[in-house]
Amino acid sequence: MADLPLTGVRVLELSSYFVGPYTTRLLADAGADVLKIEPPTTGDPARHEGPFFHDEPDLEKSGVFLFLNTNKRSVTLNLESNRGQQIVRDLIKETDIIVESFPPGYLDKLGLSYKTLSEINPNLVMVSITNYGQNGKYKDYQGVDLTLWAMGGAMISSGHIDEYPLKLAGRIASFHVGSCVAAATMTAYWNALLSDEGEQVDISFYESWMGSIDRRTRDLLVHAYTGEQSQRAFPSSRLASGAYPCKDGYFHFSNGGRRFLDRLLPMMGLEHLANEPPWNDPVALVQPESAQEFDAIFIPWLLEYTKQELRDMCQEAGVLGAPVNTVEDIVNDRHFIEREYWQTIDHPATGPLSYPGFNVRFHGIERPNRTPAPLLGADTNGVMEHLGYSPEEIGLLRHQGVI
Repeated sequence: MADLPLTGVRVLELSSYFVGPYTTRLLADAGADVLKIEPPTTGDPARHEGPFFHDEPDLEKSGVFLFLNTNKRSVTLNLESNRGQQIVRDLIKETDIIVESFPPGYLDKLGLSYKTLSEINPNLVMVSITNYGQNGKYKDYQGVDLTLWAMGGAMISSGHIDEYPLKLAGRIASFHVGSCVAAATMTAYWNALLSDEGEQVDISFYESWMGSIDRRTRDLLVHAYTGEQSQRAFPSSRLASGAYPCKDGYFHFSNGGRRFLDRLLPMMGLEHLANEPPWNDPVALVQPESAQEFDAIFIPWLLEYTKQELRDMCQEAGVLGAPVNTVEDIVNDRHFIEREYWQTIDHPATGPLSYPGFNVRFHGIERPNRTPAPLLGADTNGVMEHLGYSPEEIGLLRHQGVI
């Protein structure tokens, strides 16, 4: 079997929380050797983020850390110490890519700027992730997933039209930006291979998120041609569209117009309604009153079926519908099971747990099971020995708080 695409590529992660670690996890999934640098004692702040395994707060049991840091090695290092900075410069000699997410100018103050590091390794690619970029009016502003979601333009189009704008749950913005950063990283790395010259990539959470293609593109086109303002969400009065209750949860439909008449009604055994008012009147079909009248028929019918039964019927009838899955539904989804998507990873602090599988599958390449997220500093001694430090020197650096 062939090697993974990034086998042999060495990545130094000077990043924490979500965006950078998700970036490097994607690179690690493709075969890169990712060395994660963490502060001594406390580690990546994501280690302190819940939920925790069995609800027991522990540096080694954070669910989000375990998810984001598989296939990596961990070295503890105090970057603000002179010796720590020298160790980074030593590591740079054997590094292809750095992914860092410190505020603009922070690494410069430590003598670890791209200019300095590229003098050690001219082919180095340094990917710098910041909230707003390395320059500009906002460069020193702080931000989190929530505030950047709002500033990036997504919040104004999220939520119900009659309510305040909302942010979707979770860290969807951070993971999306992490995907953008991974793509930018590989573009820069490929260019470095072609030109035999490294570069620094300046990538902004704000710009990556704002530049995402979503329904704002559609809203801009609607406004340009009709003058209508953007709507945060379709009203609940749209015919046969939205989330509806069913026998074991909720099911989502989007079937107005001809699809309602030609597919949904026959699926329900009600095709005769297409010839009766108000369903035979295209104007009446888009009125809220028609949607409310149909709901009185639709909801009792839905409550007789499970999500899976409805999904199978929709697939056969060509109706746009899908179950609103819970986490339990997803874990037990027959499609994921058939594709052997889930992976069991045995971690020293949690034992074996089921993890999401790989986002991408490469033809002709066998995907090995991921290694668990590293214990804090688990690889420090081995890496230091590789750099030529003796056990006595390593012990002294640990006593001094350098590692």
